Amino acid sequence: MPRTLFPLVALVGASLASCAERCVPAGSPSTPNTTYRVPAIDGPENVDLLLTIDNSSSMGDGQLALTRDLGGFIDALVNPPFDPATMRPRFTPVKSLNVGVISSDLGTPGSVVASCANSDQGDDGLLNPVRNGAAMRQHQPWTTAPAGRRPARCTNDPNQYPSFLRFDRMTSDVETFREELVCNAYLSVGGCGLEQPLEAAYRALVVHNPRAAAGNTDPNAGFVRDNAMLALVMVTDEEDGSTRDCRYAERGVPCADAVSVFDQTSTQWSSPDLNLRFYNYVPGSAQDPTWPIDRYIDPRNPGRGFTSLKPGRPERVIFAGIAGVPVDLPMRTADGETTVDWTTLLGARADGADGFVGSTPEGPVSMRQRNVDPACPTRVVPACRRGAPPPGAPCQPAPSYLALPSRRVAEVARRFDERYHNGTVASICQPDLRGALSQIALRIQRRIGGSCIGSVLPTVPAPCEPGSGQQGCELTRCVVREVLPEGVSAASACTAISGRTRGERDPLARRDTCVVRQVALPPGGSAPAGAVGFYYSARFDPADAGCERRVSFTPGLLPYPGATIYIECPTESAVDAGPVALICR
Repeated sequence: MPRTLFPLVALVGASLASCAERCVPAGSPSTPNTTYRVPAIDGPENVDLLLTIDNSSSMGDGQLALTRDLGGFIDALVNPPFDPATMRPRFTPVKSLNVGVISSDLGTPGSVVASCANSDQGDDGLLNPVRNGAAMRQHQPWTTAPAGRRPARCTNDPNQYPSFLRFDRMTSDVETFREELVCNAYLSVGGCGLEQPLEAAYRALVVHNPRAAAGNTDPNAGFVRDNAMLALVMVTDEEDGSTRDCRYAERGVPCADAVSVFDQTSTQWSSPDLNLRFYNYVPGSAQDPTWPIDRYIDPRNPGRGFTSLKPGRPERVIFAGIAGVPVDLPMRTADGETTVDWTTLLGARADGADGFVGSTPEGPVSMRQRNVDPACPTRVVPACRRGAPPPGAPCQPAPSYLALPSRRVAEVARRFDERYHNGTVASICQPDLRGALSQIALRIQRRIGGSCIGSVLPTVPAPCEPGSGQQGCELTRCVVREVLPEGVSAASACTAISGRTRGERDPLARRDTCVVRQVALPPGGSAPAGAVGFYYSARFDPADAGCERRVSFTPGLLPYPGATIYIECPTESAVDAGPVALICR
């Protein structure tokens, strides 16, 4: 009998039968097993969100735009919009949300630099720098923020809020939480102008111990939960200058200290200008003062960097930058989805010399490294602009706004996108950041919950699981297939103990596939302890009342990171119609 293929995406409430506005046929109807690179199902429905905020002198307007639109971002996560066709939420609502804020200020160890209040460690990646940051104590937001930018709820007490905020969908008030989040996230200006957002996040999550574990007394303790997604969002308008400080070197990894880059009198760096020292070097050369990108995400070793926070489940870490990139990003379509064209944006060469260049009404833009602006020799060509500079004063941004290329932040996002489909960037030069935040919300929503099925799947009576004590069980007539990621073979993956048997090799993806074992359940029942496989359930979930039917994996069956999961169901179509694949964006 012909069968219909549906990619399983973690889009709860997006009916696979009636999501026409997001689903399109993939290939001709006679093309079998068309696949789409989608997240694996059954991510946790809790989210830990870390916001890294650049609080240097140029970031007042960028922070204003961010905090103005944060409310809609939170709403999208905890109260996702309804699909009018199904009257169900489009996505799984987040059950609980931890939100932590850190600054990009890590000081200038060994040197005193204007605007860097605590030269040795800055705010040290400590959550809630208003409360805990040594540098922030010298320029608290109520002393630097223009009138009206902080909600009335914000006081001038640095101890008003704990290290991070927690939202519970069942008990918390959304409006109150939105205002409290702005009180925490609007750091205002006065922070170090030599920003280190990647290393600040690394300090917060890897050097410090942010895990929720008994006996953990670290200042950041309790923020990262085992049963939660981890989303990192970096907001900056300059390049990441995360400088090698060997006090924080990884164990067993060689380190050459580079903190002399902050010394104005040092002649070993690429420019006498401190800012240009973080733009004019060739990556990996003797004049490169920064930590390697592998420190933050190493595709060959997910136990390193940010993905180390989710052992065995690196796809549960999401990375996004609202940063110095063009407003109109170069895009490409692959596997049915439009994403950033990373090669065009950053270039194919390691030094970025062939990266993106373009022209806007406000002036030229560029993502190239070592591309000094001929109109302003104290900086490189901006990555984006908003408004034109005053006539005859090209180095003066007011009343215009510009951001310099954030190549390293974009490179980390690229690795997350290409390896786990979990990375994105957007331009901070946009006056409205709702679109950027919506893209970040979508990355999170794709990774939470099981796959909510809008249609009733056909079932047949079947024996219950041995020893379960259940009666009256059923199996759906559908089959779940897993197209394995590149480098994973059916011989090693498709084993009985893992709940899989070997399937036909996918001819388009050219990868091995497994057929996932199905667990029989009574209607409305739950999977018995120890069962391994997928199951189809119509069990009511009070935290997700909009989802009536769900396809899920048991806890003992973890989809391979980077695998494509799809469901294949019988259809009453004519035999010669062949299978039809739907790609849900």
